[in-house]
Amino acid sequence: MKNVIQSIKEYCTYNYESIAVAENITSGSLQLIFGAVPEAREYFKGGITAWNHHQLASCLDVPPFDNIANPHQANLSMTIELAKAVAKKFNSDIGIVINGTATNAGGLYQPAYAAITRFNKLLYAEKLVPYTRHAHAVPLEFAQRVIKMLASKLIPEPEDTMYTTAEILEPLS
Repeated sequence: MKNVIQSIKEYCTYNYESIAVAENITSGSLQLIFGAVPEAREYFKGGITAWNHHQLASCLDVPPFDNIANPHQANLSMTIELAKAVAKKFNSDIGIVINGTATNAGGLYQPAYAAITRFNKLLYAEKLVPYTRHAHAVPLEFAQRVIKMLASKLIPEPEDTMYTTAEILEPLS
């Protein structure tokens, strides 16, 4: 994970982009991971951790989502709006949100939702279902999965960047 975060930091600093996050179900894991890199201030603007999506929406000045079936459960469209709002709030280029409901009565995590926006456009959105059966590991699992997705969207694969000078100049001739 350390190499992935370092790659994201290098990408962001090279391209003058920044990241802000909002989270509830991950209890600050995104902020911990992004902020643990030396000189994190070069790319990480900060984040908000709240207990539930109502508090996240309130902190980010997003109107309440009264039209959802269960007002206590997060949803994907809400999470996308929160990702746009956190980027705006922190004046950053990339907004990341992981939004969900804590464990149910049986101690199992409910599905959560993740969204990444870049320049106010949706880059990624997904319903997250935990792979691990250990409830205490779910927040970190969700954070790591979303960070890996961000890296895959921002940083091209090595073969995408391997061109000869002739290939680059060919369209110009």
